[in-house]
Amino acid sequence: MKLFRAVVLMTLSTCAAAYVCAHPPRVSAQPLGTESILPSPILDDDFFAWPPNVAEFGAGEIIRSREVTLRAFPNTLVPHRAHQIMVRSNDSKDRPVPVTATVLVPTAAWTETGQRPVVDYNMPIDSLGARCTPSYKMVHDWQTLDLDIPPVLSLFLAKNYAVLVPDHQGPRMAYSAGRMAGHAVLDSIRGMKRLPGLGLSDSPVVATGYSGGAIATGWAAQLQPSYAPDIELAGAAAGGIPADFGLLHRTMNGQLGSGLYLSAVLGLAREYPEMLTLANPLGVLLATSPLKDQCILALAPAGIALLPAELFAAVPNPFGNPTARKLVAENRMGALTPATPVLLYHGSSRVFLGDEWIPEEGVIALQQEWCGGGGDVAYAPQFGEHLTAAVFALPEVVRWIDERLAGAPAPAGCR
Repeated sequence: MKLFRAVVLMTLSTCAAAYVCAHPPRVSAQPLGTESILPSPILDDDFFAWPPNVAEFGAGEIIRSREVTLRAFPNTLVPHRAHQIMVRSNDSKDRPVPVTATVLVPTAAWTETGQRPVVDYNMPIDSLGARCTPSYKMVHDWQTLDLDIPPVLSLFLAKNYAVLVPDHQGPRMAYSAGRMAGHAVLDSIRGMKRLPGLGLSDSPVVATGYSGGAIATGWAAQLQPSYAPDIELAGAAAGGIPADFGLLHRTMNGQLGSGLYLSAVLGLAREYPEMLTLANPLGVLLATSPLKDQCILALAPAGIALLPAELFAAVPNPFGNPTARKLVAENRMGALTPATPVLLYHGSSRVFLGDEWIPEEGVIALQQEWCGGGGDVAYAPQFGEHLTAAVFALPEVVRWIDERLAGAPAPAGCR
């Protein structure tokens, strides 16, 4: 394993060095710049281009929209119409940014009372490249199986629900930045309700997501009362939830989950460029190399090298640095209490196995914190580890979503 890690390090270093030699910085004496770690822009689809006048729009206001035909499997299984929107949102520091999302509406008529319900489905994007975002992949890729885990989008459509899929990592692909993700979800809901011709302006909405999608779901739920009081959520269901990034250091850093862990560190740095001062030369090389444009299918397997974040840091204990501690605290879920009912679920060792990457103690602490603030939060421990728990939980989660969208009240309090 030591030999393997050395080979991986040498390969990564060589590739990164070759890239920097081919793309030298304009002024070599300057520190690593914010722009250099951002994902390469999408050039083959103008819809995703950053508009120069985004600040002129209000939060959730539609900048542009289009009707599209989805190419990706399994999104095409249920007959539907699909629309994509770009709305103005705000990043982690409340600066105006454009956010895109896709709205899918079944072609079958809604025959129940009221308007057609909507599932806000926050896919676990867990990627760094702009072309990895759901709206781009749905139109340009042949599959979204790496995002639709477990594949429930077609299940929701088959129930005759509309489905909103926000690109919740934002235009910088800021993987793990909670406030950016929450803003993106809420402003996408605002934009969906404003899109004419869909009949969704007064539809009940439940937000749901697993793992990386749970970051977006949980932050949207807790930010909604203050950031988007005009948006009412009928509920939020979040599973495998990385509520506290600080807990992941012992379970993912330098272990099999290190590929995604290091990607999440870079994702945070895109929203908080002050983190760049903690990178050593190897960290600079990797952060600006083609690795910054990769999707989860390339990033996750990199964990087999078991590379720790300390290897790329300019200080011996980067996680003890005041800058890092501050950013981890700012992206820790729980300080704000959702007004909507919440279902949390997680692979639990109390049932069988338990989540090997995301400690259960984090979701238990989150429930207690939200309950202490007066929230209605249920916790459902699940059979399995991180991946299988999502599958085993599916019947309970779908039933809970069905009840909230049908208008049935969730039991009050915490349990």
